[in-house]
Amino acid sequence: MRDLAKRRLQENLRQSLKYLVLVFNDFFILALIFLFGALMFWYAQTMKTMPENLWYYRPLVSILLWLPLLIGKLVTLLKPADLQFLLPEDENIKLYLKPMLNYSLIVPTICLVLTAGILFPFATIKARIELIDYIFAVLAVFLAKLLQLKIMEHNLFFNRKISISLVNIFFLFLFGLGMFKPKSLLIIAGLLVICLIIFVLKPQHAALFDWQYAVDQEKKRKNVVFNAFSMFTDVKERQTNVKRRKYLDFLLPKKMALENPNKFLYRRSVLRNPENINLIVRMTAFAVLVSWLVQNWLWALGLSCLVVFLTIYQLVPMVDEFDDNIMYRVYPIEHTNRGLDMVSALAGMMLMQWLIISISWLLTLPVNLHLFEAMGCLVVFSWVVLRLYLPAKVKKRKS
Repeated sequence: MRDLAKRRLQENLRQSLKYLVLVFNDFFILALIFLFGALMFWYAQTMKTMPENLWYYRPLVSILLWLPLLIGKLVTLLKPADLQFLLPEDENIKLYLKPMLNYSLIVPTICLVLTAGILFPFATIKARIELIDYIFAVLAVFLAKLLQLKIMEHNLFFNRKISISLVNIFFLFLFGLGMFKPKSLLIIAGLLVICLIIFVLKPQHAALFDWQYAVDQEKKRKNVVFNAFSMFTDVKERQTNVKRRKYLDFLLPKKMALENPNKFLYRRSVLRNPENINLIVRMTAFAVLVSWLVQNWLWALGLSCLVVFLTIYQLVPMVDEFDDNIMYRVYPIEHTNRGLDMVSALAGMMLMQWLIISISWLLTLPVNLHLFEAMGCLVVFSWVVLRLYLPAKVKKRKS
């Protein structure tokens, strides 16, 4: 079982590296460097003017150090076929899970080290946390993550289901308490070690391994990873689940009889296909983030216009989404004006994107006449790209 675990970990590493090379391409690395540099510059400048030892600094440090606990779940790499072929190895499952647990610690540990390193100046200078206390806090978070993974492993057996959400809330309470009373951090670390020893030494033969639950949990975990990769490249292993989102139904016309078939399909594809809706959400979030970092209305306008253009550009393939559906070809559906139908389907979402970006400008940038002019220019640019560029691109694509 240990050899099987090592082979699967190697296969998973090769698969992850294949997509990571596509995700972290030259352009994305360059963008990350600029964003990280801008964030660190803002951080350094803010530290100079920030008052010291305010009451909410220590809770803020505890929350930020707690965040790596939300990253990374137990990796098992179990497959549906294991329900039949590995069932006789039920007693040796601990040998399989041990290297998986070590592998699951890699990403959370890297995130914890980066978070602790970036937070170190603020915690020691502004929050007035002693160095030894800060080290114990980081160590306690690492032990909490290890304990969290052991609980996830513990839950893979029948009749052993402990709520991870409640455990995370309990950890947050402990870290917050430790920041207000630094001497208790050593006690917290000791309690975590005792809990780990209990989980490690506790015999597992009393409960049987829940194969179906373990396979379902691994499927959910891998789907989350594939969703992250799919933001930057196509992932053939990803399972796309199209579902209705009732909270977005207000963007659909109430009188469906006024819609032609293309408008009807495209509107619901935008709102219910996770690839389309996730693209719009992440591009809007990126525009808000960049506008906040640059702190200049002219740069914010230029970069937001680029984001709007890239959003429309990446949604162009949606016009062919139903071409492989035999019923779409059999029915007498007009195909000549599909570009204009897509414009109608996307108009509401692009208006919401402009509205969110504009509100973020009002909250993060100096409010003046130039800012309102930029908001007007952005809505005009969005209209031009949507009404002129998109139909021309669709027509060229079909010619």
